[in-house]
Amino acid sequence: MHAVLITAYRDFPALSRLVTRFDPSFFKIYIHVDKRTPISREQIGELRGLGASVVSRYSIRWGSITHLYAIIDLLRQAVHAGGVDYVHLISGQDYPLTGPGEFERRCDGRIFMNLSTLSGESKYIKDRYRYRNLFYFLQTGPRGSGRLHRLMDWPSRLIQSLLGMGRSKFGPFTRLYKGIMWMSFPAAAGAELVSDPAAAAFLRAIRTTYVPEEIFFPTYFLNSHWRESVVDDNLRHVDWTNRNGSIPAFLDESDLQPILSSNALFARKMSSDISGELLDQIDAACFDGTAKGEAAE
Repeated sequence: MHAVLITAYRDFPALSRLVTRFDPSFFKIYIHVDKRTPISREQIGELRGLGASVVSRYSIRWGSITHLYAIIDLLRQAVHAGGVDYVHLISGQDYPLTGPGEFERRCDGRIFMNLSTLSGESKYIKDRYRYRNLFYFLQTGPRGSGRLHRLMDWPSRLIQSLLGMGRSKFGPFTRLYKGIMWMSFPAAAGAELVSDPAAAAFLRAIRTTYVPEEIFFPTYFLNSHWRESVVDDNLRHVDWTNRNGSIPAFLDESDLQPILSSNALFARKMSSDISGELLDQIDAACFDGTAKGEAAE
């Protein structure tokens, strides 16, 4: 059994189609729906009717700690429920590219994620973590507080820079790693993370950083005995160009062949407005008896 942890904030048709695509005999679905979402209570009820466990606890804005809190809550729920061998972190705009057999074959005990050392990143990225997001609580505050946060953000970072207040240690870790948070790992690794005091201390230390979700999992796993199990490949097909009004691009039917020839288990991002034909083609090629390699020829 594999657990799929989904964070979603819009596009109920795409989310519903995603949940329906997973075979419930093999996948357990856990969803966090952003509290600010246009997704209605009735639609949340529909997701639960499809067998998904759905919560809506946090208001999530880009770069804030609440997205990471939502994911950790889902992870804790999944591993405590038991009976899970693997965990996949995805968004509500992702889509699987194969069924249970291939997931079971490919998920062989390794941790699949994209990663880099923070020391090798640009100054812009390093500054996200070097300087404190002192007004982080405004990112999820009442209406208008997000604008106040943006107004105060740059001056606070400038003052920290001038006073030499940059950080070099975050809880128990001094060597930080960064990666896209969409990843797959053994449930045993997730169970250790949610019960490890070092992970809890690290989470407290990074609550005042910018985009903490991108350093939490890579840093924890690469500073643990799981280090040798980490593979620099998150098994996701993504187009990082600006296309169809988004970065990464919303995928469309022109992306079918790159997707089918990829090594990925998931593709992102999908939109019910833009990606409908592509999703139909993926369903036909990957789930309706046509071999992936045959469809790609």
